[in-house]
Amino acid sequence: MSRLVIFRYGGLILSGLKVSFSISALAMVGGLVIGLLVAMMRVSKRRGFRLAGSAFVQLGRNTPVLVSIMWFTYVLPTLLGMSIVPYWTALMALILQTGGYLAEVFRAGIESISREQRLAARSLGMTHLKEMRRVVLPQAIRVVIPDIMNQYVVVFKTSTLVSVVAVRDLMYQAHRLSSQLFRPTEVYTTVAVIYVLAVLILALLAGLVEKRYKRHLR
Repeated sequence: MSRLVIFRYGGLILSGLKVSFSISALAMVGGLVIGLLVAMMRVSKRRGFRLAGSAFVQLGRNTPVLVSIMWFTYVLPTLLGMSIVPYWTALMALILQTGGYLAEVFRAGIESISREQRLAARSLGMTHLKEMRRVVLPQAIRVVIPDIMNQYVVVFKTSTLVSVVAVRDLMYQAHRLSSQLFRPTEVYTTVAVIYVLAVLILALLAGLVEKRYKRHLR
């Protein structure tokens, strides 16, 4: 039993898992900020903002994540004339996609708020920004919380692609151990089980949050 990869190289596997969770969590934070800003642009009264927001959504949602990772890692540093650590370029790519999806989630949440509430806010003399900040967004965010949780599960699974640019996540450590030990069956099976368990736990938490907020919304 002590010869199993998970026991002999547990520290290495754990370090990779920490990187996987950290980069996916940061991608969610960045995606939430950008997604909310883009959603505000999408529902803006100004046509220029709406077009720019729509362009970002199309770019983020329709560009394959692997293509984005390669572009940010190899093209962006060349354009800027500077070196960027692959962890951050991979993170940028994940944020781009996550922001694109969350922008649509937030937009749907904003548009779910009844027109009557908006009219009531305007009748009180609120500006558009005050209306969004005090009336629309607090309710919209509560509506979309389950979708945000589900999106984190997607981001965590997508983060396996960052290993292609040598980000030391769980998948990268699996490649490393497999090439060193020549035991791919054991290594990749172990990592697959870890990913499945992690995703199941995250999905369970997302489901519990969704049930709670559905009861709250009723």
